[in-house]
Amino acid sequence: MFAILWFLFIAVALSTLLVWMLDNNGNVVINWLGHEVQTDILTAILLSFLVAVCIIVLSYLLTRIFAIRFPNLLKLFSRKSYIRRLEKLVRRHHKAYDIMAHLMLALEVNDEKSAKELHKKFSKLIKNPALNNFFLGKMAFDKADFSKSGEIFSKFGDNKNARILVLKSKLALALQRQDETQAVAYAKQILSLKKDNVQAAQTLFGLYKKRGLWQEAKALISEYGSDKFKDELQKRDIAVINNALALEAYQAKKFLHAIKYAKIALKAENQFLPAQEILLKSWLKLGFAFKTTWQIKNLWRENPNLIFAEIYDLTNRKYSAKNRIKATKKLAEINDEAGIGKLAIGLVAFRAGAFQVAKEFLHLSLLRQKTYRAYKLLAFTEKNLGNEEEFKKNIAKAEMMMPDDHYVCNNCGYLSSRWSANCKPCGSYDSMEWHS
Repeated sequence: MFAILWFLFIAVALSTLLVWMLDNNGNVVINWLGHEVQTDILTAILLSFLVAVCIIVLSYLLTRIFAIRFPNLLKLFSRKSYIRRLEKLVRRHHKAYDIMAHLMLALEVNDEKSAKELHKKFSKLIKNPALNNFFLGKMAFDKADFSKSGEIFSKFGDNKNARILVLKSKLALALQRQDETQAVAYAKQILSLKKDNVQAAQTLFGLYKKRGLWQEAKALISEYGSDKFKDELQKRDIAVINNALALEAYQAKKFLHAIKYAKIALKAENQFLPAQEILLKSWLKLGFAFKTTWQIKNLWRENPNLIFAEIYDLTNRKYSAKNRIKATKKLAEINDEAGIGKLAIGLVAFRAGAFQVAKEFLHLSLLRQKTYRAYKLLAFTEKNLGNEEEFKKNIAKAEMMMPDDHYVCNNCGYLSSRWSANCKPCGSYDSMEWHS
């Protein structure tokens, strides 16, 4: 904009001067060797200009001829001028390098305003397209203008580092647009070009966690080591990831793999209920009922849970109803202070068809703690005993309470009989918890 204004100013000034000279044109008389020439001022100026141009052209031609024929003689005459130009060039570059240092410092602390002003000064002193493009790309990236930074860095062609910067711009843009599929693809491409790019690996790990790609997340941990993911990988995450792998193995009937991953999850968080559940069920599926029973008794002593009672009952499913109830009573006696023991006996009695016993223990459970599951079980117990009115009354009470017989998503309230690392409806990570 300033250059256009300057051009217009010069054009107007010259036009004004020319018009003034035409209006005030005078005469000039030249006497030379007895010859007299008379002409107007404007013509004299034009002739002087043409003579000057001719002298300049002739000087240039003679200089070129001397440069070819007598190069040493030319150097002798032009040395001082050459040295002056060289000194000027060196001073300009020194000044530019000082500005570049300040520019890099400004970029390092994200001082966008100072960086922009310093880059303008730098680009005036040094006309280097590659260097200027780098600074423009860096400023665009820091400003979160990832489309522009990717476009600028792509001007470097097949340079490996420039390709990484282009991919980083595309990755950041994909994350900005919440396009996780593209973001995963770009992060993988960055790692293919520079395997030790920990930042890309950390971003990829976060995306794997969010999308529930547990095998891939586990592979990254194995490849780079858990210490590289300290910010992204807490003990809880190790438990969740390995338990997700354990659940996949259990569903695929690979019970030894399920046990392996469940143990890793419990090592990270020893009270992680979903891992305990998969571990117990896997041992039971492999036919180690005695081991399952022994582990449930140990767990019940410290942290009783209705899930343990249900799995414990599975080890006794071939026994009579009386023996199943008796076994559950013995389990409940291990921790008498836990009110959940009465509910566990009532649940087993209900499933065994001993409805009168179930009713008795469910009432005892409700004296300790009023819960959704106790009221619901009591309602269906009364229904099986033929007490329709009591059924309706207890169902109404159950509906007034929060369900506690399922895994519940803390984010959206979704109920599920099975644990999962990500809630299916809302996709939130590690939000499924057992409400008991």
